[in-house]
Amino acid sequence: MAELVLITQYTFVVTMLGMAGASVFFWLERDTLEANFRSAATIAGIYTAIAATMYFRMSGVVGTNGDIQGLLALPTHIRYIDWLITTPLMLVNLMILLEVTAEKQGVAIVIIAADIAMIVFGFFGERFANTPGMTFEAWVMFSLGMLAFILLLYMLYSTLAEVAKDKVVPVRRAFFNIRLFILIGWSIYPLGFVFGMLGDADGFKVARELVYNISDLVNKVGLGLIALIAAKEITRDIQLKRAMRDI
Repeated sequence: MAELVLITQYTFVVTMLGMAGASVFFWLERDTLEANFRSAATIAGIYTAIAATMYFRMSGVVGTNGDIQGLLALPTHIRYIDWLITTPLMLVNLMILLEVTAEKQGVAIVIIAADIAMIVFGFFGERFANTPGMTFEAWVMFSLGMLAFILLLYMLYSTLAEVAKDKVVPVRRAFFNIRLFILIGWSIYPLGFVFGMLGDADGFKVARELVYNISDLVNKVGLGLIALIAAKEITRDIQLKRAMRDI
């Protein structure tokens, strides 16, 4: 148990450094991209910087001394402040990569609104879960959040998929991978809530924070890298065609 506590505490520091490093990388790569994709790198740098700041604050609460009380004192719902800002930005990045046109902006708005609703309901669900006598209300908020998540997935796998099918191969491949990240990676968070409601053991609470930390790092940095790789492939193709015309 002591080893798990210490490992979990250090993952707060590792995640903070990973997010900060990713921010610098995304911003440095920005000027290597075609103009219409540079904002994608900028936004990826912004949301990873926000996450790095949040993890800096959380690591100060949990400490690195192996004391479980710091981890137990961390209110899980504080994470929703980060997610409320960063997850919509991650979806905006996807819209930039797909170059969503004006007539499809309604789809983007619905997806981002569903994401915000999911986070807000999750926040209140977490608050109610930690309030004695409000278990029913916590499950209601969780259920509403899951409905919003299902709507988000439906839009990604149906309406937005129609937008992606006419794009170039790097964009289609990136869209497929990002959808998988959202389907699998984001599903970890509601599972963590369910396990938290069903079990009160301190060991589980510590393990949940560990899983959240790893998931945050993989999801945020991973999605940014997928978008960046696609943008660089497109940029390279455009530069190649431009060079061929100049010969």
